[in-house]
Amino acid sequence: PNGNDFANGFLQIGMEYLFYANFATGEIQPWLATDYSYNDDFTEMTIHLRDDVKWNDGEPFTADDVVFTVNMVKGNAALSFGPTMAEFVEDVTAPDATTVVFTLTKPAPRFHYNFFAQVADFAPVPQHIWEGEDPLTFKNDPPVTTSVWKLSQTLPDLRMFIWERDDNYWGKDEQFPAAKYIVYRTAPPKDADYQDLVNNVIDHAHRLEWQQVELAMQNNANVVVGPFQDPCPRGLWINNAKYPLSEPQLRWALSYLVNRDKVANVIWQPPTVAATHPWSEWKLLEQYLDPDVMAKYPITYDPDKAAQILDDLGFAPGSDGVRVDDQGNRLSFNIITPAEVGVGEYQIAQDLAEEAAKVGIELTVQAVTGPVFDESTQTGNFDITSHWLCGAFIDAINLYQPYQSKNSAPIGERATAGNWIRLENEKLDAAVAKLETLAPDSEEAKAAYSEALDAWMEAMPAIPVVQTLYVMPWNTTHWTNWPTEDNMYTVPFTWWALWYPVSFQVQPAE
Repeated sequence: PNGNDFANGFLQIGMEYLFYANFATGEIQPWLATDYSYNDDFTEMTIHLRDDVKWNDGEPFTADDVVFTVNMVKGNAALSFGPTMAEFVEDVTAPDATTVVFTLTKPAPRFHYNFFAQVADFAPVPQHIWEGEDPLTFKNDPPVTTSVWKLSQTLPDLRMFIWERDDNYWGKDEQFPAAKYIVYRTAPPKDADYQDLVNNVIDHAHRLEWQQVELAMQNNANVVVGPFQDPCPRGLWINNAKYPLSEPQLRWALSYLVNRDKVANVIWQPPTVAATHPWSEWKLLEQYLDPDVMAKYPITYDPDKAAQILDDLGFAPGSDGVRVDDQGNRLSFNIITPAEVGVGEYQIAQDLAEEAAKVGIELTVQAVTGPVFDESTQTGNFDITSHWLCGAFIDAINLYQPYQSKNSAPIGERATAGNWIRLENEKLDAAVAKLETLAPDSEEAKAAYSEALDAWMEAMPAIPVVQTLYVMPWNTTHWTNWPTEDNMYTVPFTWWALWYPVSFQVQPAE
């Protein structure tokens, strides 16, 4: 009814995935599949499936469905995962009903990540329903999936999707939801959402400001929260191709000027913690942080150290107080942000500008529209940005890969290969080249991850500021066992595929 893929529940509870990457616990949870494996040179991957799964129309789910889906998306670049499958899959076969074999075009030791549910990811479709249909126009209405939830009704006027429990669900003997219905609705204005939460009309409010969440907890003892970190800390990205920002030590000087405790506890709402590395603090990502490497690069607030670095680089205060070198290069830069004036990312930049002025760096802050931000960053016509520091989601290599030297571009040309900050670092290039050929859980990869982390931190191409905390408010009047801080059994974000297990865990209130 509202045209929003993430507001109807289909990607979250309307389908099932082969595996779930549980960032809250650090576990990879098999679901439709049981395991995966590679041959010695990572040119072939095998996935084994459960033998008891059925589509909600009663037909069995088999390896043929997976093969059909892969070939369907592989042949259509407009479909999700189409380009990825076209790049990596030479052939895919089903030797039997529960085995899928991928012949890969090149060694790809992380190809299995494509089948881990995170936000909205690869999900097989039933061949007997989709075969012969145009995947770009086929409605699949009502959806035939393996999920325990079947679409029962849509109410366009109320902007609601009603999902009904399938009492013939294939996995009923192992786990089964207590709820019979789940209603997804497009969130109303914030004030109305707040009133519905406090008045026990809804079980979750999606759009509330932190102050409203606090007020809701004060006014209704049954309102509890599930705080969880976003995959993207907030940070400052630097144009590594523009002098003098091209100097790593200058970038470190800027890092020492960031008062992270102030940002975390005063500026950012809800209060959070400082970001001391370029990804979230999820358990699944802990393995990529080498304590010995991080000990070499303390992320601290130290204006005196920043000033000393500037002195050592040869930048002395000019007549107007702004530092300048003997070639006339002034330490005067512009920070752009896609956030509106007054929003957290804008305030982060503003606070840095105030700190920088004390040591002779002039920073201006400019809020720009999305298209302007994209054009400026992609063409390299910017100094510094203040926004989200995304990249490492399930594996740290996802942060490093785009910023290889080969993906850079001259200022003025669009960085279409991903390296929009134009970092060129031989150490990082070498570490990534190793990682791309190694199984992520191997000892060899562990050493290469440390090398990549060392190269990244030494270069400081992007400055981590704070972890981004999202707080999910739940109402326990009718249902309990929501994911909360002391019971975070899965990612609590209702718009992610990882929310599906929550539907099995909530229980009626006594």
